[in-house]
Amino acid sequence: MELERKIYHEQIRLIYNQGPVLVAGATFCAVVITLFLWRLLPQSTLLFWLGAVGISTLLRVWVIGVYLKADEKTRRQSVWGPFFWLGTLTAGMIWGVWPLMFYQLYTTEYLLLISTIFAGMVAVSAASGCVYLPSFLSFSIPLTVPLAITHILSGNDSLVLTGLLLIMFLAVNFFLAVRGQRQYRELIRSQFDNQELMERLAGEKRIAERAIVAKSRFLAAASHDLRQPLHAMGLFLSALRRREDEPAKIEILNDMSKSAEALNGLFNSLLDVSRLDAEIIDFNPSHLMASEMFDGMRAQFIQQAEEKGVVLRVDAKSHVLFCDAILLERVLRNLVSNAIQYTKKGTITMRCEDHLGGAKMITLRDTGIGIPEEAAEDVFSEYYQLNNPSRDRANGLGLGLAIVRRLCELMDMSLEMESVEGKGTVFRLIVPGGDPAQLDRIVNPEFSPLQATGKQVLVIDDETQVLQSMRHLLESWGCEVMLAESARDALKVMALTDVSPDLIISDFRLRDDLSGVDAVEAVRESLESRIPAVIITGDTSPARLREVSGAGLHVMHKPVNPDELQALMQRLFDSRQKVCEKAVPHPEDESQGMTVRVSTPWQKEKIEVA
Repeated sequence: MELERKIYHEQIRLIYNQGPVLVAGATFCAVVITLFLWRLLPQSTLLFWLGAVGISTLLRVWVIGVYLKADEKTRRQSVWGPFFWLGTLTAGMIWGVWPLMFYQLYTTEYLLLISTIFAGMVAVSAASGCVYLPSFLSFSIPLTVPLAITHILSGNDSLVLTGLLLIMFLAVNFFLAVRGQRQYRELIRSQFDNQELMERLAGEKRIAERAIVAKSRFLAAASHDLRQPLHAMGLFLSALRRREDEPAKIEILNDMSKSAEALNGLFNSLLDVSRLDAEIIDFNPSHLMASEMFDGMRAQFIQQAEEKGVVLRVDAKSHVLFCDAILLERVLRNLVSNAIQYTKKGTITMRCEDHLGGAKMITLRDTGIGIPEEAAEDVFSEYYQLNNPSRDRANGLGLGLAIVRRLCELMDMSLEMESVEGKGTVFRLIVPGGDPAQLDRIVNPEFSPLQATGKQVLVIDDETQVLQSMRHLLESWGCEVMLAESARDALKVMALTDVSPDLIISDFRLRDDLSGVDAVEAVRESLESRIPAVIITGDTSPARLREVSGAGLHVMHKPVNPDELQALMQRLFDSRQKVCEKAVPHPEDESQGMTVRVSTPWQKEKIEVA
């Protein structure tokens, strides 16, 4: 059996590791005894015996050294066990013959002393040799039995009793050695069982890691494929809404848009998980007023709470927080959304209070269905939902609390939960306190409609539906649109129309294993200009998200919100206009005939003034 062979080889390894100490100890005892008896016994015979001990020691040390230096394959050979116990057998016989050589020359006192020394050597051999029982037996039996028999046959009452005690002592130590070997083997067996268990756990871990990677790939692929038609549908709806005047048709379009937005919310949850897996979410803390964030939460959820007959209360007072506003808002939004979803009646209260060490504690308390004690940890797992066995998508995907915990870990903030089934749940979030003197005073500019009349926009996408929906939407905003399915098509379109785009909007995934980043760079190199560009992607793969984020381009995720796209386009047009204004030379520069070099985020060209 393979396990038994492993145990045997481990016993051999252990006994060989103990070998140098055992050999050195026995040799030292032989030298001491020889010196002690030097004047009492024939010196030539003593030297002969000591020489035999020395030769045995050298051979045993040589064998032990060869084993310890050997590779694992050589150590697995079956000869090492017999080699070791043959060495101990030789040593035991040499030691056993010593008292017999001088038995008639010893007094009774010396014979009793020698018997005591031998008993001690048997005890040491039992303690060390129980790792490998043959080493104990091959040394102790030839050491003890001849002397014990000689004592018994001597006729001296004291020596006869000593001989019997030696035999009994040998038997007791044999019993202890057998028991010790059994325990050693069990320990070794447990070691191999644990090693096998660790290997199995490592294998299970690899399987789990591959499953996680496969899940991320599946989510990325499914999300991308499903976002494409959803993205096109949203753009078609937005373009169609601008062309309809009948209230009944507009109401139908609004209902369709709400359905698309609900589906978009599910995709956004998947996207949040993928972004966390990709580790591309930055933590940028700042000083902010808790009341501003709480007021935003109330405005966002008040209508939803009223529709369910739930009272939503917020109380932030004048507390200042030091945190990433976007990430903290995402955490609170998920918590409030969950509270409203699982509260049928009563109140939901969100409060900010002082905490220890200058920190602030945000408490969210609801009177909802509560969380069973056995599910207190499961609710923070991905895709786990309470009271939704049919997986009704109207109740989300079960990612809210999973995202909350991971965002709190990212921000290094403590999150506590207490819940009583049937009575409600309390979440407590410990947030660092901020400094009122360092509040970021941001004035939100009023929304201005897109000034895009006559602007040339190049759209690159390999999906015909997306191209057509983008064309309808952009044309309704006053843009002139050029469509292309690849970077090569884009270069052809620009060459045929002799028009340079003011903005590039490209999908991330294109044909021929090219990306939107590659297409944007190709167009920019062709025009020798840093044309503003937006990458639109439905890919939630962590690797893809890292790639787009690292390219330094503006990124939007499918399905795109038309209002957000319009606002981003306006910012890019305004930025390009400012660049062009800076590139215009001043009159005094014209009179001096100087060269102006412009280096901006959007342009690389060199402008020469004669």
